[in-house]
Amino acid sequence: MPNDPEPSTDSPWQQRAVDRSLGTARARAVSRSGQILAAARDLTEETGGLDFTVQDIVDRSGLSLRSFYKHFGGKDELLVALLEELLRGFAQDLRRDVERYDDPVERLRAYVTNFHQRSRISSSHGGRAFSNYHTRMLAVRREEFAAALEPQVQLLQEIVDEAAAAGAIRTDLSTKDITGLLTVTLMSAAQMTLLDMQLTDHPLEPDRLWGWCAAAVGAKLPADRSSTGSGNASPAAKPKAKPKPRRKAVAKVDTKATSAPTRRPHAAG
Repeated sequence: MPNDPEPSTDSPWQQRAVDRSLGTARARAVSRSGQILAAARDLTEETGGLDFTVQDIVDRSGLSLRSFYKHFGGKDELLVALLEELLRGFAQDLRRDVERYDDPVERLRAYVTNFHQRSRISSSHGGRAFSNYHTRMLAVRREEFAAALEPQVQLLQEIVDEAAAAGAIRTDLSTKDITGLLTVTLMSAAQMTLLDMQLTDHPLEPDRLWGWCAAAVGAKLPADRSSTGSGNASPAAKPKAKPKPRRKAVAKVDTKATSAPTRRPHAAG
């Protein structure tokens, strides 16, 4: 009896079986990698640093060492994944903050102030540890670090584009340049705060940082905008008042002189 032909790899039932198998494996991988990330996050918050070992993570997660290396190539790869998750959550929180406002300048203010405010309290979530880790990532994992920053940078780019379209910020720089300069400013300020490095006379409060950024980008409140303005004025700058036209002086007429009759000179005798 001839052997039955093997079913085609394109047959619908086989594709469904493969999809189901892959879906189950994917769900298992996501679940276990999530356990490992949660264990690393807990250790980061408890120790305030990143000095724990892979074995510490394995012990905390309840999984095996083999399972760890099945999902992550090593501790560095795990830390990159953890940073991605932390920054994704950070960007989601910022988006909720700015979506409370409609005006682009108010959205930009909310982004700046909440960025700084959240970074000030992030030390309890391993922020100080990852602040030091940023430098290392820039040296050995630049692409991964850029990808981790993308959600928050993308949000800021959207806000800056809206503000530029509304004529609410300066236009002599591209929106990408403004986004980049603001990102560098905010990240530097956050890092100095996390490292307890005070470089100003007074603590850098969120509103003071916003005042600096607003002046740098020439942010204008709705009342200060003109329909044809270029958006280069600072929030404190106001259009000069037009001088009032002077009233012409009216010469007073001597009514007595005009009402008196004119005397003719006497003829010479």
